[in-house]
Amino acid sequence: MVRIEAVVEDFLTDKGKGQRGESGNYRQDAGRELARFADFLADHEDTVTTFEDLDSGHLREYARYLARQGWTAGTVRTYYAYVSAFCGWAVREGHLAENVAQRRNATEPIPDDGGHKSGDQQAWSDDDRHQLTTFVDEQASTAIDDVNNDRETAIKACRDRALVYLLSYSGVRGAEILRDRSDERRQGIRWEDINLEDRYVTVFAKKQRLDDRGLPQPALHPLRMYQKVLDAPDKSWPVFPSFHRPTLSKRVRDSLTSRGYTDTEIEAMYTDRSLIEVCVEFDITPPSMTTDAGRHVLKRLCDQAGIELGDDHDYLMPHGARRGAGEVLVRTSGHAAAARALDNSEEVVREHYSHIEAGELANQMTNAFKEADQQGGSSTDRE
Repeated sequence: MVRIEAVVEDFLTDKGKGQRGESGNYRQDAGRELARFADFLADHEDTVTTFEDLDSGHLREYARYLARQGWTAGTVRTYYAYVSAFCGWAVREGHLAENVAQRRNATEPIPDDGGHKSGDQQAWSDDDRHQLTTFVDEQASTAIDDVNNDRETAIKACRDRALVYLLSYSGVRGAEILRDRSDERRQGIRWEDINLEDRYVTVFAKKQRLDDRGLPQPALHPLRMYQKVLDAPDKSWPVFPSFHRPTLSKRVRDSLTSRGYTDTEIEAMYTDRSLIEVCVEFDITPPSMTTDAGRHVLKRLCDQAGIELGDDHDYLMPHGARRGAGEVLVRTSGHAAAARALDNSEEVVREHYSHIEAGELANQMTNAFKEADQQGGSSTDRE
């Protein structure tokens, strides 16, 4: 008899990323939920430990347990989906005869999706994009004018502007350009990944391979100005370095200590230089900003710019920039072009932006009925 806990690691490895399947957001999140599921079964009155003991009734009880935790409906569905995926994997491995997590009686306690539909998710509107880019333009311009007195502020302002413009106009995913803590392969883009002359950036795409994405004209100037202000000593530097002081301080101290500098000499460097300036001057590569830090940057900028969304979100999020870019592309260039630019299948793009197609069809129907009514009126007049 196969114990459930004994094969959880095999499932996570199969679902993980990297050469040994040891990284990836899915692995991390699924691992956490399956640990909770195993604890739930261990505490069950039947003490379920093997697949032979597991039935749809246990999954029904677990679904009911999740629904009672006070989480949103979406969170409950997500957590249950990890367990269901594990059971489906167990079927393929021969541990279970069927996916008991998908039996109707098991899924009944799971809340529905509340009627979620295309167009419900956040997408940066033209006004959102204009308000945010105008704000970061002003911040960067002011900081650049004072770069000789405060270079750190100028670098940070130009970094933030470049991030906003790249997200706004390229449609890249945040995890494709920033560091993902849960995936060792995603360390953030480097300057060597950007070609401003040919207008593209090379990212590690969702489909698990390097891919070139176009850099639209609006993103070029912010990147060029930022590159000039930063003046990174090497192309291997991250485009979006972290400004987290404890992290930078440790990176600087460890690097300089290994080069033979004393603590006194290192402290003296800080008297007239910021941490990022020390990194540039002594070619100490800082870590890339994380995806979480990127979201915090956007939240800070939205607060400073006075952007009020009036929906369930209190700031413009990275995925909203991508959806906003998708909206523009679908409306102006069609689904096929949007799919290529967004690194998605045309089928997925049509599903995600079906509200646009529905609106266009409504316009066509309106015009068709107008024409029909006009023709009908003309016939009546002739009679």
